[in-house]
Amino acid sequence: MDRNLSSAAAITFQARHRRGTFLFLAVALWLSPLFGVAQVVPKTGQITGDVRDPARAAVVGANVVLKDLQGIVKATTVSDGDGVYTFPSIQPGSYVVEVDAKGFKHAVSPKLEVAASQLVRFDCDFVLAEVLENVTVLADVENAYRVEAVSAGGPLGTTPIVNLPYTVNVISRQLIDDTQSRNFKEAAKYLPLVSFQEMQGPEVIRPATRGMQGSNMQNDRKDGMGFAVTTPSAMEEYEQIEVVSGVGAPLYGPANPSGTFNFITKRPAEVPLHEVELGYESNSVGTVHMDLGDRVGKKKIFGYRMNLVVAEGGGYVTASQLRRQLAAGAVDVRPWAHTVFEGNYSYYNLFQYGYPGWFAYAPTTTPTSVPGSKSILLAEQAPDPTIRGYGQSFSGVDLTSYIGEVRVKHDFNSTWHLVVGGLDQLSNRGITTAVNQLIDNNGNYKSYDANAFSSLAPRFRVYSDLLYVTGRFKTGPLLHDVVIGSTGYRFATYSLVTSPPKTALCTSNTPQGVCQASIAHPLVFVAPPGGTTPATAVYESSVIHQQGFSLADTITLSRQWLVRLAASQDWTWTDSYADNAATKFVRTWIGGYVSQGVSPSASILFKPRSSMTIYGTFAQSIQPPDVAAANSGSTIVVNANQALPPYRSKEGEIGYKLKVRRLDFSTALFRIDRPFANYVVGVVSPVCGTQSGTSNCVQLEITGTQRNYGVEAMLSGRIFQSLMLTGGLTVLNPKLTDTGIPATNNKHFVGIPDYKSNILAEYRLRALAGVYLNFDWQHVGRRPIDDINSTYTPQYNVFDLGMRYTTELVGKVTTFRFTANNISNVHYWSTLGPGSITGQSTGSYLGHLGEPFVVNASVRIDF
Repeated sequence: MDRNLSSAAAITFQARHRRGTFLFLAVALWLSPLFGVAQVVPKTGQITGDVRDPARAAVVGANVVLKDLQGIVKATTVSDGDGVYTFPSIQPGSYVVEVDAKGFKHAVSPKLEVAASQLVRFDCDFVLAEVLENVTVLADVENAYRVEAVSAGGPLGTTPIVNLPYTVNVISRQLIDDTQSRNFKEAAKYLPLVSFQEMQGPEVIRPATRGMQGSNMQNDRKDGMGFAVTTPSAMEEYEQIEVVSGVGAPLYGPANPSGTFNFITKRPAEVPLHEVELGYESNSVGTVHMDLGDRVGKKKIFGYRMNLVVAEGGGYVTASQLRRQLAAGAVDVRPWAHTVFEGNYSYYNLFQYGYPGWFAYAPTTTPTSVPGSKSILLAEQAPDPTIRGYGQSFSGVDLTSYIGEVRVKHDFNSTWHLVVGGLDQLSNRGITTAVNQLIDNNGNYKSYDANAFSSLAPRFRVYSDLLYVTGRFKTGPLLHDVVIGSTGYRFATYSLVTSPPKTALCTSNTPQGVCQASIAHPLVFVAPPGGTTPATAVYESSVIHQQGFSLADTITLSRQWLVRLAASQDWTWTDSYADNAATKFVRTWIGGYVSQGVSPSASILFKPRSSMTIYGTFAQSIQPPDVAAANSGSTIVVNANQALPPYRSKEGEIGYKLKVRRLDFSTALFRIDRPFANYVVGVVSPVCGTQSGTSNCVQLEITGTQRNYGVEAMLSGRIFQSLMLTGGLTVLNPKLTDTGIPATNNKHFVGIPDYKSNILAEYRLRALAGVYLNFDWQHVGRRPIDDINSTYTPQYNVFDLGMRYTTELVGKVTTFRFTANNISNVHYWSTLGPGSITGQSTGSYLGHLGEPFVVNASVRIDF
């Protein structure tokens, strides 16, 4: 592609996009007064009232729930700065209102009859609760582990989860707290429909659903805006994590069909919040966490929330070290009744040295196999991760992430809403973890510094944006719930100007050139001269731009039948650069491409009743293509630096959702097809000259399809008054097809189990007020280690036990938590498989060790 043409195209598109975005916003604001006139909605009534404490003062931020007489939640809200709540658009019928606030007894209204165009009042006069009684109320709320809807301001609008024709699950704040999860990997196991691929340790992972690996950032959002997820995330910063399974491009823009993960940050508290938590983790990691929030100023127009974390100590391996530092702040300003300005900033540093490195191995039955080469496979049984030597005390990860966000939210009226936002992320990635490269099938390996072994990106920089308008209107007898938006990002990857040499780590008395250990007998190495941290400069080596416009419309045909249509039109353009000895250390443009496409989806929903949905969905997703690498050494790439056509994935699913007073249940049957590319060796091409037809002549091309069939189910809620449960399972048949290699065709995809489940149960001891016991059981089926499925890792089970006790100490509500994870100390591979998204890799496959028996304890005080 001509560089000038592609650059001109990119510049022209950026200019047009900026003009289009501003024009879109201007038109939306200009038309906002008309929305209240033009829309036609069914005749409805309203319920409103005041929430007061015993002294008749307004209670701000009380949770107010509207239910029908069957106990089904119809709407939720909170009392405003004057203690007033309102449900503005209620269908005629019979309802009850329930009100909760910290420190007060649960309040329930009598039956309220609402007629068309009628205003009904219910004023709540709270009664103070005893501390232990209040503790029980707070811990026993029906939705402790259940979330009714995703956060506002995204492509799903404000539609309740039960009405969405997709599998949507949420990891709630209560679940994160009670399980003492510190990172996404720990929290993800409680959603068995979610998996991940570890890249450079437990904090650098790519989330996934339905057996499809995600990317560095295309599948991930923070408050609806794209951000790089292969950096550390502290769970103390987040209110919840929302997961939309499968193909998400029709809603979010080009992405792998591995689901979309939206991390929702904590917002300013509506009532004063002052919590301090002291924690302990095996073997000697101590943690201090403070969570502070309040609203101040006239009419409480200013709000803030701060989360501060300091953790440091020795990990579960001798001579290992863990340090976590988080400073996260959120503020908002409400200058007018219907407008909110929000800002977030977070700094998070993770220092983790001495923990086990990962094991690299090389199956050879791939398109890039050199004739006569031999497979080197991972051992089926994982070793004990607490043994010193699988990682080195002088190597690990030192990761720092800075993220700033701004958003404006505006309600034109009760049915039309606007949100505009921007995000800036800088992620510095010091990754020097030991990579243990297996050299035979006897468990012998050599260890290398990760950056020298894999040339990992030392830095990411992301700028992302969003603009969404949601609303409702009628055309004749049809009711439309629409979401119109634009979202995009600029994702820059940095590289080292000079890569460190690939030199094996050694002990002081091991001759250079041997430098090897074995899984059965790991060695403690010494730091190489000059250490393991590269001292060379970095440069911006790759930039991906993506921007698009999306539209979704849920059309109500009748009370029982709905249709949802969604599509995203997106543009992607890239630039690649070199800055090394070959370019005389001058940053030089070496390639790029511009592509565009539409990702559509269509769904039909049948609702026998309001709390039940049966749906079918078909979706197509484009994602940016791979770009062939440059020539390297004696290897010649026929299509070097050229991009393949954009990948297009397809998904079909049928599902069922049920919401009753105490339980949520969902299940789906699905199929996903995704092409993947790889380097084929022995290509005949004049580009290779004398190397044509040999193993040194390769070409990047589509070499097959990953086809995943599966069924998934999730249940969450209260089984009995004292027993709460959340759990589910995924059954998958992930296969490679059309590979062109008989040995790998129709084989199961590497590292993906056929079966995975997790059950978390919490039981309240009636005899001891405020005491709760929990038990978790995770089961993972066997997984193929190589492409021909010649060997598998065994299935494994991990059991966790925990306890929570909430009481009053010195007049303060205090919560003690204790968890013992992996109580049977099972040794297992947490993830294994190719490092590339699409499957087969020209480099090594990776195996990571799961965590051993670990104890966590904490005490949280509300002051």
